[in-house]
Amino acid sequence: ITFQGDSDAHIVRGLVAIMLALFSGRPASEIQKTDAEATLKGLGLDEHLSPQRANGLRSMVKRIKHDADTALKQIA
Repeated sequence: ITFQGDSDAHIVRGLVAIMLALFSGRPASEIQKTDAEATLKGLGLDEHLSPQRANGLRSMVKRIKHDADTALKQIA
C-alpha cells in the first residue's frame, strides 16, 4: 500500500514523513504487524510530543492500519 501525506506545520510534516517511511510501500499484512508506538519510543519522540500531536499521530496510525485491514479484507 502506498500512502501520501503532508502538512503546513513543519513538525507535523516531519511526523508524517516518519509514518510514510514506516508504512508506505509495504504489504498490508506487514503494516498490521508494525508497532509504530515502539518505533516512536525507540526514536525518543514519544517524550517530546505535545498531547495534541501525540493524539494526532495515533489517529494517523489508526487510519493507516484501518486502510491495511480494509485491503486485507478485499483480497480475502
